[in-house]
Amino acid sequence: MDVKGGQKTGFFLDQRGSRLALQGLCQDRRGLDCFCYSGAFSLQAAHFGAASVLGLDISEEAIALAQENARLNGLSDRCQFRAGNAFDELRALERQGERFDLVILDPPAFTKSKQAIEPALRGYKEINLRALKLLEPGGILLTCSCSYHLSPQLFLQLLEEAAADAGRRVHLLQFRTQAPDHPILLGVPETCYLKCAILRVV
Repeated sequence: MDVKGGQKTGFFLDQRGSRLALQGLCQDRRGLDCFCYSGAFSLQAAHFGAASVLGLDISEEAIALAQENARLNGLSDRCQFRAGNAFDELRALERQGERFDLVILDPPAFTKSKQAIEPALRGYKEINLRALKLLEPGGILLTCSCSYHLSPQLFLQLLEEAAADAGRRVHLLQFRTQAPDHPILLGVPETCYLKCAILRVV
């Protein structure tokens, strides 16, 4: 693990509860994990019974790390990884007629300033719209944002708009924040930075 040159430790401990929330939602499903980095969501989905998971990340180094993690966990037969830009890959998969039962979106923060919120909103809406179009009826979308400037209310609003534009009706199964050891302090809104919505397409 490249602690100095990588992204944090590579495991993102604040997401461990959301990874565990996949239990009961993965059995025999075909999964797609965008922005997979070290493959933690992919491996967790396979551990919980996913038939296959394709992980995508723009970093070749991250893909190599994810492949090694799959090997170490005995999941290389069900977890495949490839390097690519998630925005481009989502559009390409749709053009190819690919369909999935589970899509995971855990992108890096698209904005770290209030001034850049509009392009960030467009980016978040785009990836969620594309993901929803790729899902089979009954499919699960686990989608996240770690941008503090994107409030929980605004995040849910853009998901609603993405679903409408994709022509999909969705149920909100869970709405989560970061793990308890990343505390949210009342009166300090910056501490509520991580949003995770688990949706089912109906």
